[in-house]
Amino acid sequence: MLWETLGLLSVLALWGACGLPSSCVALIVARGRSPLVVLPVAALAGVAGGLLVAALATDGLGFAVSLAAAMVAGTIATALAVRRGRDTSRMAL
Repeated sequence: MLWETLGLLSVLALWGACGLPSSCVALIVARGRSPLVVLPVAALAGVAGGLLVAALATDGLGFAVSLAAAMVAGTIATALAVRRGRDTSRMAL
């Protein structure tokens, strides 16, 4: 039971880590605006994207596709979060 739990947690951490590189690039481009919003959103989107694909495909190719889907989901969520952060910063001025 312990090994299954550790395996599941490591896969979730891997999907979350796949969502983060795009957020790092976006934060550099956006000059560090709203990092507290972007990083968790990208990690959660990576987990959600990977989990969605992994639920549909159960073989090794499905796992590889789930890693790619985690990266894509993290990228999309990062773009939306940075855009939302810029919109709210304009409203505050």
